[in-house]
Amino acid sequence: MNKNLVIAIVALVIVVACGVAEVVWINDGYGKLAEKCDSLIQMCDDLTLTVEIYGEFADEWYELRETSELLLPHNDVYELNLRVSEAESYVAKGDFDSARAQLVVASQLLRYVPHLIVPNFKHVF
Repeated sequence: MNKNLVIAIVALVIVVACGVAEVVWINDGYGKLAEKCDSLIQMCDDLTLTVEIYGEFADEWYELRETSELLLPHNDVYELNLRVSEAESYVAKGDFDSARAQLVVASQLLRYVPHLIVPNFKHVF
């Protein structure tokens, strides 16, 4: 085999492997955070959500946001960031209905946004 062909195949394998790892990592991180968001929604329904519990969730979101902004569309990450921040202020005021509304949207976005990095012909065309 030609040396250039071998190098091209190795480079392609590395790029594909990195892409698969990226998709798995993003889906895992966003999936876990979506589950935590759902538990916060239940806490809003039960009126048991505290600022401390929400702060832990928000901290996890900010960490995930920082590491995923390079890989995901900024508009969607920005919208999710707004929802998390708004819900944080509602929790601090004890407005559980408004916090729940923001968290429901955040939960949906946490499930939708990872879908955007999966290669798909609909995304290209």
